Formats: sequence, structure tokens, C-alpha cells
Amino acid sequence: MAAGTQKSSLIARRQYWGLVFVLPTVIFFIVFFLYPIISGIYYSLTDFTLLKPPVWVGLQNYQDLLKDRLFIKSISVTLGYVAGTTIPAWILSLFAAVVFFQKFRGREILKVLFFSPVLPSLIVVAIVWRILLQPGGILTTVLRPLTGSAEINWLDNPTLSPISMIIITNWTIIPFYMLIWLSGLTAIPEELRDAARVDGATRVQSFFRVELPLLRPTGVFIAAISTINAFQGFTLQYAISPGKGGPIDVNTTLGLLIWKYGFQYYRMGDASAVSMVLFAMIMIVVLIQLWLSRSDQFSLN
Repeated sequence: MAAGTQKSSLIARRQYWGLVFVLPTVIFFIVFFLYPIISGIYYSLTDFTLLKPPVWVGLQNYQDLLKDRLFIKSISVTLGYVAGTTIPAWILSLFAAVVFFQKFRGREILKVLFFSPVLPSLIVVAIVWRILLQPGGILTTVLRPLTGSAEINWLDNPTLSPISMIIITNWTIIPFYMLIWLSGLTAIPEELRDAARVDGATRVQSFFRVELPLLRPTGVFIAAISTINAFQGFTLQYAISPGKGGPIDVNTTLGLLIWKYGFQYYRMGDASAVSMVLFAMIMIVVLIQLWLSRSDQFSLN
């Protein structure tokens, strides 16, 4: 009886100290994740301008967004930015990973140079590229033999400006995703590649028949984090584009629109509503990606 009591007391003490050690993480999650989400949902249902207390309006903010030209345009801008910074990044980063997975002289030095765009913060990257993209700047000078133009308005042109944002983003993120693909390639047992070569498969056939199917978990992870990051696009649009989202709002993503509504127009209720819409879009796209991944796994099994 005493042994049983001592055992139950030991289990209780372990549970107690387990809760004590987990409690800081739980508090951190509640304060910095759960509370902001709940607050965002509440404020999205109120008329809140930071100058007066919130007034409950229900779904009025969401109804107004459906008639808001800037909000409708920001959705198309965001979707275009997401498409331009995810699918090309997946393909090019995978191609770079395959190249750097091969053994050749100077590989490690080139890998470090290729990865260097990831090291500086995004605001530093934005400042550097803003200098490069001046109408008569370095990039225009380099391309002058091909274009014949003395000045190119990379940032003020409604067509070139969004393309510039996509190119800069891809230049920054592709090396990071390359490193993740490379870790996935390294984790594949070499025996599988040897078996494919013994069966007469070429290097290309071995990649598509052996390596690529085994990289599916890595691909799902990259697809999820790249999609989330793309939907949250803000820094480049804020720091580089004229008028913070221009010209004519072709770079006003949903992330930048939240900032405009909240801290430029002081429409915190509308800003919260846009943030909830953005949150829902991210969740839907990620859930679809996970569902498609699981469907592929079940079909292979």
C-alpha cells in the first residue's frame, strides 16, 4: 500500500513539474498568438479608429470590403505575387539543389556565394535593389546594349514594377529553399540510386523515378512555408514601390493594405477584417496543399 502511495506521489510530482516547465511556453503562445487572433476577430466586427472606443457593427466591415475597390484589387495583386514567388521558386530552387548536389571543383564556394542573398535582412535587400532599379541606374546601364534605352522606369511602370518585386523576392528566397531541397536529397539513401543505376536507369530517370517521389515531404514543407510567406508579402512593397504600393496600387498586397488601413487611414476595424480574410486565404491554400499531398500518398500506397 505504501509503495503504491509513493508511486502515485512520484507521478503527481512529475506531472506538476512538467506543467511548471511547459507553462512559460503556454503563456507565450497565449499572449503572442492566441490573444492577437481573438483580438483581431473582435476588432474586425467593430468600428475602431484608435481615436474612440470600438463600436460593435457585426459583419458590416466585411460587407464594406466587398464594395471596396482597393481591397478587390489587392486580392488580385496578392494572388499574382503569390503565383510569381512560389511556383518559379519551387522549380528553380530544386534545380539549384540538384546542381549543387553533384560533386565538382569549387562547389562549396559557389554554394556560399549562391546562398549569400539570404543573409542580409529583407529591408537591406530592398534598399540595395532600390538603388539598382533607379531609371538610369546600374541595371539600366547593364541592359542598355539589349534595350537601347537610357532610362527604364522599373518601379514607376505599372507593368515592370510588380515583375521587379517578384524577381527580387525570388532572388532572395530561392537559395533558402535550395538548402532545404539539398537536405532532402542528402537524406535519400545512396543504395537506392545505386540500385537504379544497376537496373540501367539514367541519371535523369533515377531522379524522376527514385529521388523526386522521396522528396515529396520536403516539397510539401517548402510549398506550405513559401505560400504563407508569399501571402504575407509586405516589406518589399512598402520599402521599394513608389507611394508604398504604387504605382496605381499595382503593388498593394493584402499585407500592405492592412498597414494602410490600420496606420495610414486609422481604420483598425477594416484592417482587422482584411487580416482575417488574409488568414482564411492562407489556411485554405495550405489545407488544400496538405490534402493533395495526402491524396498522392494514398494513391501511391
